[in-house]
This record gives sequence, structure tokens and C-alpha cells, in this order.
Amino acid sequence: MLKKIKQSVLQQNIILLFLALILFFGITKGSLFLNALNIHNVTRQISFDIPLGLALTTVLIVGGIDLSIGSVLSMAAALTIGLQPHGTYLAVCVALVFGILIGLTNGLLITKGKVVPFITTLGTIILVKGLMLTYTGQQSFAGKDDAFTFWGDGSILGFIPTPIVVVLFFALILHMTLKYTKLGRNMYAIGGNAEAAYITGINVERNKIFAFMISGFLAALSGVLLASRLNSSTTQLGLDSNNWAIAAAIMGGASMSGGRGNVFGTLLGVASLGILNNGMNL
Repeated sequence: MLKKIKQSVLQQNIILLFLALILFFGITKGSLFLNALNIHNVTRQISFDIPLGLALTTVLIVGGIDLSIGSVLSMAAALTIGLQPHGTYLAVCVALVFGILIGLTNGLLITKGKVVPFITTLGTIILVKGLMLTYTGQQSFAGKDDAFTFWGDGSILGFIPTPIVVVLFFALILHMTLKYTKLGRNMYAIGGNAEAAYITGINVERNKIFAFMISGFLAALSGVLLASRLNSSTTQLGLDSNNWAIAAAIMGGASMSGGRGNVFGTLLGVASLGILNNGMNL
């Protein structure tokens, strides 16, 4: 009961912060902040950060952390653009599978190898960055398929950014998974007390591995969308992603000690940071 009350308070805090930021910048910058073009730009920008925030939320729920999301984003973008000559959607699939495999690797090292998540994912950063620099030859890639830019740079009905529709679709799937499935309930139980969860018959290792695989997939999804937005990839993508994603997840109600976090809170956390960044730029 106490945990639910605390979660509710955190949820209300992020809602109040979100509204306060809109009010503050709406008053101080007026039409510069509230005009349709700026709102459209902010919405598009945060759509590339939402999957990263959700990735961190997922692993934080089970009591872990994933520092490798930035490097996975960068490698996924490189694969998406670099493999386009072999077929754009094949390239996208390879990039997403790569993210899942890195998540699987992290999960296995943490559960089977008994390496703490911080050290594991710190090592994965080096591994993936090395793979990315080798694959790209430390060069930027330019896209060959202009139609692919629709997914990152296009709009639906003329004013809804395409990437926000894509990420909200996956956010809804994650929300349903966490709230209404056995996997989701198990993940919260593991984050709350892994030993107690094990005693009750929950396969702790398997569920932790699933959490890191979800994180890897979401990080790769962000890389694919960003590659579509830029129609290119560079070795500098994803450098600041970890800090941003952790901040958004914690602001949204997730806990470094595990057992807490939700999709709606993380969405508000990402949106609040996006509004703050945009408002300060203005």
C-alpha cells in the first residue's frame, strides 16, 4: 500500500512539473513557444527519446540498469543506413535484431555470469562502440532510400509527426505488457524483492533477460527512427542518451532500487525534459 501511495505521489509530481513547464514557457515566450510549428518540432524531437526512456524504465523495474542504449542506438542507425543497398526493411530488421541480441547478451552476463548490471552494460558500451567503429570505418553513412525518411521526418494528416505515432504504438504495447501480463507482474515482483519472487516460483533469470532484450530492442528502434530522420548515420549519435534516458525514467517514477516505474510516467518525463530543452533554447 505504501509503495502504491508513493508511486501515486511521484506520478502527480511529474504531471505538475509537465504543466508548470508549459505554463512558464507559455507565459515567458508566448507565441514563440505555443505556436503549432514549435509544438510539432518538440513532439518530433521527443519521439526519438521516448524509446530510450522506456528502455531504462523496463530494466529499472527489475532492479537493473542499461548503460549500453546509446551505443546500441548508434550501431542500429549505422546498420539501418549501411545495409540499405540490400533492402531498406531488411536493414531495419537487422538493426532491431542486433538490439535484441545485445540485450540478450547483457541479460545472460548478468544472470548466468553474475556480473552486476552496471559493469556488464559498461563493458557492452565498449564492445558495441568497437563494432560500430569497425563496421563504419569511422565514417558517416548517407542514406540511399529517400522514401525511408517518412518514418522519421514525415507527417500523418499533415501535422502529426510519424515517429511519435510509431513510438506511442510500442509504448502502448509495453504498457499492456507491464500492467496486464504475467511477464509484467513478474518484473515488478523481481524488482521489489528478487529473493521473494524466486521463492514464489518466478523464474528470476529468465524475466531479467526478457527485460534487457526489451531494452535493446527499444534502443535499436530509436536508432532506426533517428537514421530515418537524418537519412544518415554518424559515429556521434547517442553520446548523451544514457543520462537523458535515466533522468526521464526517474522523473517518471522509476526507482534505481527496482520495483517501480510505468510507461505513462516516463512519457511525461521525456516530454518535460523536451519542453525544458526547447524552452531554454527559445
